[in-house]
Amino acid sequence: MDVSKVLMEYDGMFGTHSLEKIDEFLTEKITEAMEEQDYGSAVTLMNEMMGFCRDTSQNEKGLHYCELVITMFDKLKMTGTLAYATSMLNVANAYRAFGLFDKSQELFVLVENIYKEQLPKGEFHYASLYNNWSLLYQEIGDFVQAREMLKRALVVVDAHPNAVIEQANTRTNLAATLLRITQDSKAYEQAVNYLEEALAIFEKDGGRDFHYGAALAAMGDALFMGDSFGEAAAYYKRAMDELMKHVGKTEAYERVEANYHRALKRAELAEQKEESDMSVQADTTNDVSVGMKDKHKKKSNLESCREFYETYGAPMIHEKFPEYESRIAVGFAGEGSDCYGFEDDISVDHDYGIGFCMWLTDSDYEAIGITLHHAYEQIVEAYGGEQGVSYNKLLNGRRGVCTIGAFYERILGVRIDESDLVEGHIILPTQTWLTLDEDRFAEATNGTVFRDDTGIFSAIRGDLLAYYPEQVWQLRLSKALHDFAQYGQSNYARMMARQDYVTAKLCISRGAESAMSLAYLLNRTYAPYYKWMRKGMDGLCVLKGVRQLVDTLILLPLQKTAWAGYHYDPYKINMQDAVVRTFEKIAGLVSEELREQGIVHTTETYLDVQSQIVMNAAYGQKVNMQEVGRIMDQEKTLVDQIVELEWKQFDKVKNEGGRADCQDDWNTFSIMRRSQYLTWNEELLSSYLNDLQDADAKGWNLIMEKYARMMQSTAKERYAELEKDLPKRSKERQTIAEEIIKIQVTWMEEFAKKYPKMAGNARSIHTYEDSEYNTSYETYLRGELGTYSEETFVLYGRFIADIARKGENLAYNIMNQTAKLYGYDNVEDAESRL
Repeated sequence: MDVSKVLMEYDGMFGTHSLEKIDEFLTEKITEAMEEQDYGSAVTLMNEMMGFCRDTSQNEKGLHYCELVITMFDKLKMTGTLAYATSMLNVANAYRAFGLFDKSQELFVLVENIYKEQLPKGEFHYASLYNNWSLLYQEIGDFVQAREMLKRALVVVDAHPNAVIEQANTRTNLAATLLRITQDSKAYEQAVNYLEEALAIFEKDGGRDFHYGAALAAMGDALFMGDSFGEAAAYYKRAMDELMKHVGKTEAYERVEANYHRALKRAELAEQKEESDMSVQADTTNDVSVGMKDKHKKKSNLESCREFYETYGAPMIHEKFPEYESRIAVGFAGEGSDCYGFEDDISVDHDYGIGFCMWLTDSDYEAIGITLHHAYEQIVEAYGGEQGVSYNKLLNGRRGVCTIGAFYERILGVRIDESDLVEGHIILPTQTWLTLDEDRFAEATNGTVFRDDTGIFSAIRGDLLAYYPEQVWQLRLSKALHDFAQYGQSNYARMMARQDYVTAKLCISRGAESAMSLAYLLNRTYAPYYKWMRKGMDGLCVLKGVRQLVDTLILLPLQKTAWAGYHYDPYKINMQDAVVRTFEKIAGLVSEELREQGIVHTTETYLDVQSQIVMNAAYGQKVNMQEVGRIMDQEKTLVDQIVELEWKQFDKVKNEGGRADCQDDWNTFSIMRRSQYLTWNEELLSSYLNDLQDADAKGWNLIMEKYARMMQSTAKERYAELEKDLPKRSKERQTIAEEIIKIQVTWMEEFAKKYPKMAGNARSIHTYEDSEYNTSYETYLRGELGTYSEETFVLYGRFIADIARKGENLAYNIMNQTAKLYGYDNVEDAESRL
């Protein structure tokens, strides 16, 4: 095989062929090389395939080729060679992209050792190694180490005049890293210069290289950070075009698309603010009283405390602690409305006063902490009143001197200090990010720092200000979406229909709080303590309309008349209720913002749907909304009517231990029941719908009957009491039912053997596994069959026989529908991801 010719043909396909065709071509050539026993060409092409899978997010396929390459080198006894090192570098990159960071790090170290043994210093191979290694450090959040790797790479590539694309790539990566680790203006300018140089190189080459899109996106990031939102959007759009041309709508494309919409939104807001400022300026020209009002505007306590520090605090530190002056971090942050700038005339009645914070390392506090605090108290007592705010001794725990660790421990409940910094950064466990209340993070990062020469306090603060890690943010967003849907879009209506007005009011309150949480999350800003959440929304850039709607929600009177004579229906929205209308308006705004940020692509406004999509994304699962929609449309009318009636009857079931949690979980109930009925034929669906309608007309509850029949195995004494009230079934029918059950249990056994993870999320299979707290699949099926009318029972028997004749497995068919409704491609996809 002429592998060079194959590679040229492969490179030429990008931009002219679909990704599917490129994938097929590469797979075909690998197979051809293996059949010809041309293992060198096969390895070369497998390396290309790993990169292709990495760029198109085909994780499983990419890992398969990683293992193939490693195995081939072992079989060919070529480990330790330069060819081996090159391939292992590609495998390391694939591992990095697929989240196997430890395995990736091991291979990067291995490759560096081989290079050091066999190559002279400065040889070009090192540039590729360090460039790619830096990406691993970026992935794990160690941007300082990433910068060092890129500096090494830049020295190498600049020494090779012909390596222009590598020079551009290295500059792009270095610029992106600089933007992540510092807010210093000089470093920012350096990052922009690197990006301008990189773009010039790519454009001189005609913009043909795949990495041109990454450079455009990085320039968009830089301009966004510099508040040039319109220009940033333009660069993001160009990056999207490049990515689409080369690799299509991958995860990288979706990230850039989300940034593009965010930049457009910020540009629009900035333009509105500019127009508003111009309007105010024009008004000022015509009315000097505006200027007089500004002149007498009340100073915030933060401003007063800064002035107090500059006037009395800084000189005191300079005179009495000169050797520690550059080691004392000073600022105003932590507990109190004044740290947010939210204080008003009512705030002064408690925990309010003049002062500032000084944060020391443990060793410095041991040396001067007590003496420094005593000196601080002296100046506050002597001069505090000059700022118009008195000294409050109750603030000693919040203001004055403490260690860095004590400050963060007091607020977060987790001690973080100088010993936790690694290369200038902290790494908090995911569980900590998830379990701490959001307002704790807001409190730990509010206010401002006046001085911090060592940068220790600010480094910790900066990492917290960088906001939640992506997965944590997605999980918190998913929960807030779910809470809003449950309180505002589901349970409020249910409570009003039941005339439980107290609980309905609680739903309004909690739904409003969830709406505010969503606004903060979609602004990627920590929400403050509940009493300041509404006030803090003034400073948010997106979803500004939510605040007014929340006000409306809380102030609306009780909507009793809207429910008079209304027949409750979980599928319908009672738009006569002003509270319901307001919740739906909020849901519409949130749904639109989710789409604008590229988080979801569905137009659905029931936010529990978006909650599931975001949850799946957090765990790396792709949600195919077209497939979900297709499934939901199948036999839509009959299935919808059946599930609606079943839910209505399920809601009325009286549980021995009180109302069950599942009776308030419409989403799960709907998916489970739909999964079953989407496998049925129209004749069977129509017959069972008639059963439900007849029972409803007679006041009989088929769901309650089903649970009563299951008690024959799970609660025999209670069943003996209920049996006389249940419709009698002939012995002949019971015999046929047991044959049907036997077939279906066998199917479920086969399914569980092949798909143990999926089956592990379902019921236990056999009746002998029943207990008071566990009902098996077999017992549940027996109870359900017992509720069918004679006509439905006969049709169901024919349905089972038909499936058996076709050699299909009904358990698989149902679980496949369940997997798809939960966003997986199919059962196999779900099994591999669980």
